[in-house]
Amino acid sequence: MFEQEKARFVLVCQNVDCLARGADKIMQALEERLSGEEGVEVKPYMCFGACQDGPNVVLYPDRSFYSHVQLSDVDDIAAHAKGGPAVARLEEGVDPSLKSLIFELLDAGLV
Repeated sequence: MFEQEKARFVLVCQNVDCLARGADKIMQALEERLSGEEGVEVKPYMCFGACQDGPNVVLYPDRSFYSHVQLSDVDDIAAHAKGGPAVARLEEGVDPSLKSLIFELLDAGLV
């Protein structure tokens, strides 16, 4: 395992709304694309509170909150997790106050 301070986490919501929209397949695809990528860990996350916008994926500590994620977005998200640019189209419409709250929780160590 790698040190958490140096780790990049790809957190995939696993709540019922996101799962109903394919979050399980998105998580599996991200795990496959990022398998063996040093310093990157794909993890399930219970809920980000944006159920109406799911599936939701968060890259941390990058502070990227992606909503309405589809399987066709997985390659771009994986590229970001490997150090590429953020996927701006997936961050549109995310409630700024919710995003702030989620990152406060993650900053507090709730990864």
